[in-house]
Amino acid sequence: MRVFLTFVLVCSALLQPTASSAQDYVAASPVTVRLWATREGLVGRTTAAGHLITPDDHFVALPSRKALNRSVIISYRGKSVTAPVLDIGPWNRDEAWWEAGGARGQFADLPRFVPEVWAAFEDGYNDGRDANGRYVTFPSMIDLSDGVYADLGMQLADWVDVTLSWIDGPSPPPLAPGDRKIVKKADPTIPKAPDMAHDERYFSETGYRIDNDAIWSYFVARRRVPVFGFPVSRTFVLLGCQVQIFQRHVAQACAGREVALMNLLDPDIFPYERVNGSLLPPSDPDMKADTPRVSSAGYGSAIVEFVRSNVPDSFDGLAVAFGRSFFRLGAGADNPLISLEVWGAPISPPRRDPSNSNFVYQRFQRGVMHFDAASGRTQGLLLADYLKAILRGRDLPVDLAQSAHNSKYFAQYCPGWTHWLCRPSDLPATDLTFAFDQG
Repeated sequence: MRVFLTFVLVCSALLQPTASSAQDYVAASPVTVRLWATREGLVGRTTAAGHLITPDDHFVALPSRKALNRSVIISYRGKSVTAPVLDIGPWNRDEAWWEAGGARGQFADLPRFVPEVWAAFEDGYNDGRDANGRYVTFPSMIDLSDGVYADLGMQLADWVDVTLSWIDGPSPPPLAPGDRKIVKKADPTIPKAPDMAHDERYFSETGYRIDNDAIWSYFVARRRVPVFGFPVSRTFVLLGCQVQIFQRHVAQACAGREVALMNLLDPDIFPYERVNGSLLPPSDPDMKADTPRVSSAGYGSAIVEFVRSNVPDSFDGLAVAFGRSFFRLGAGADNPLISLEVWGAPISPPRRDPSNSNFVYQRFQRGVMHFDAASGRTQGLLLADYLKAILRGRDLPVDLAQSAHNSKYFAQYCPGWTHWLCRPSDLPATDLTFAFDQG
């Protein structure tokens, strides 16, 4: 690689950098470079150019603001796609490697047309790290949106030839042969997650264990998987409390308090109504205003009567069994209000899904009941699993990704960063280290 860099450095001295800064400039003989391309995804997020990413979108990301709103042609196995540069990345954000010397920005000592991540990955440049100190495990040099990726017929990351429409000059030699495959390196800066005991607290269905004794006792006392779903995280710290995410609920153990379930549907956490094509009922302010206050006299009997009056077993001619499902948890228990602990109070009346008349939903403080007329089943939606997806910024349905992209919880999981948080100021007293590492 050092011999190659010397060769490129000599060649780059013969290449004239562009003198134009006009966004509409088109080079007479534009340069083509070979880059290792990866898929950006991130549907629902906003790019550096202010573009909201949609499914099958068409744009690319390069590591400098200088490229924004320029145009590139990406060629792969006989197919070519023209796309605008609408985002900055994938790794660095101030490195116009297509410029020479100081015009490049960061890493001006590198040869022109050699991305820093390639030099770091291949030759150990900058101690093998990017501009933010992250170890370069995979030298992504250009990110492609889902639509570009699909139109080129790409299945995995691969080399592509990229024509930079605004850069004049002869093209540099390729960084590597087109059949050179890149194998991801282990990141020495990210420690291995602690092993999990594979005992009764471990769930092979999802690869997680309930480590916290108090959360385990709470889980066992409340019918386990039928109520909570399987665990989908390790125990981690969120806003000062020990928490564990299950498919349906988030259990939290805050200092000086007993274990409780997070009010998942609070406006600050999960205010969303469109989820994976379904339209959930919104919170009803009148119903919330009529809910008995915990501090009121006779609260226990009043809240039970309130639930019985507002959570029906039949609705619109359908046997939705919402009332029976709500109170089933507390049947035979010493505490008849245990169901309220799990579901919280109802905060909407039942409502059919306008997009699917077979579905009926009712919103509670900590979950949404779902009746499917086709199967006759009533169960809670797996909403906490969606909170995990929001924290990771991955595997989200399009509608939820678009709704959640401005949330303080969105795309916060950054392995290897301090406390594995992308934006720590948004989530104080939070540590996501190993939160979603299976074991």
